[in-house]
Amino acid sequence: MKGLRGRGRPRFRRVGLVAKPVREALRLTVALERALRRRGRLVTLDAETAVALGRASNGISRGRIAREVDVVFVLGGDGTLLSVARAAPPATPVLGINVGVLGFLAGLRRDEALSRLDEVLSGGFREDQRRRLDVEILEGPGRGTYRALNDAVLSKEALARISTFSISVGGQPVARFRADGVIVATPTGSTAYNLSAGGPILHPQLPALVVTPICPHSLAQRPLVVRDADPIGLVVLDRGRLEGLHLTLDGQEGVPVRAGTPIEIRSSRSPVTLLRAPEADHFRKLSEKLNWGV
Repeated sequence: MKGLRGRGRPRFRRVGLVAKPVREALRLTVALERALRRRGRLVTLDAETAVALGRASNGISRGRIAREVDVVFVLGGDGTLLSVARAAPPATPVLGINVGVLGFLAGLRRDEALSRLDEVLSGGFREDQRRRLDVEILEGPGRGTYRALNDAVLSKEALARISTFSISVGGQPVARFRADGVIVATPTGSTAYNLSAGGPILHPQLPALVVTPICPHSLAQRPLVVRDADPIGLVVLDRGRLEGLHLTLDGQEGVPVRAGTPIEIRSSRSPVTLLRAPEADHFRKLSEKLNWGV
């Protein structure tokens, strides 16, 4: 986590705006765009936001926008932020402005976006680096390397049928079990699907990953926290009878895989940088957003 930058000099001159296509987010996007241009900033919209605002020819792809600007403001919920954060380079901070339901990853509420704009632009917000996952499918039609901020989930489309999963850590076999699926989550993602599946909450700066079975057919098969230096291997062992097997990234991108296909998941060397207000506290957010400790 980096400290605060000096407030006296401009920090961000090129600003990207990404909005969930709902009225509240789009209205705030227009207001922010005007405020940024009055301050002499160059503003870029992603293609989806541009279309929603009736400017179809002015946007660039969501996967590229963070590479074209100095900072990205994301107006929406956690899902909208994840769609930007997966591809953002570490040098381009991402600021979530909550116009959704939970907004656990957001750095600002919607009613703070304009009043604290100068503080953000001058570098007064904290830069919080979060680890991502590099997920490699080693063979088959989905072969390739993918990235996720929250989690990678291996499961069937129809969760009524269980499968047999083999898990290795650091190249050593550690578990074989029957379940609906398995989640590999970062500390950031520990408060997402992992939490709903009974996994632990990890502090976002902890150098660890968590492996959580989804509805395991065993009383003994519990979530496992491992150090982030060790690659995690996943394989579905039910060869010849499984269809519809998918690897899902952050609950948004799905890649079909075949039974027996080895999958390797590592903590990425490329983190994402999220902007946080200087007074932000992780445990207070757990209390406010998830009622933890209340």
